[in-house]
Amino acid sequence: MGTTNVKAGLEDRIAVFKGELEEAEAEIKRIEDGMEILQRLHNRRRKLLALISGAEDIIFESDPEWRNKIKPRKKGKWHSPFKSGEIGRKALEVLREKDRWMRPRDVAIEMLKIRETRQDDRITIDKVTNSVGSYFYKHRDDLVESRGDFAKEWRLIPDS
Repeated sequence: MGTTNVKAGLEDRIAVFKGELEEAEAEIKRIEDGMEILQRLHNRRRKLLALISGAEDIIFESDPEWRNKIKPRKKGKWHSPFKSGEIGRKALEVLREKDRWMRPRDVAIEMLKIRETRQDDRITIDKVTNSVGSYFYKHRDDLVESRGDFAKEWRLIPDS
């Protein structure tokens, strides 16, 4: 083999080695970044455990009978007990059935009773209440009418 072939072979090996080196450096960087993230997660985990324990201690101090039945929930994640588009129909059904002036919160609680969903879940009640109120506001003077300024009461528009 001539020097030209040896040189070409070595240059080819150098190119392969450089490619492998780039991959190794990228993997090292990814792992080092992951170690940094891992350390932050460990620190956050310790803080969350302390916060949860402290909050539970405060509740237990004022209510020794309290039993922690709180289920984990991701921040910003809420799953409605109603299908898309169902809240408005159910809210109108409640107004029709009750045939009286009602606040959106009262309608939401009735809807959750019918659906047999927990009525002590404040977040669900608040979200369903907001949805009901928005639906009523969107259909005011069309399907429903309101009275009062704050915490409006709503009812179906009577047939004329």
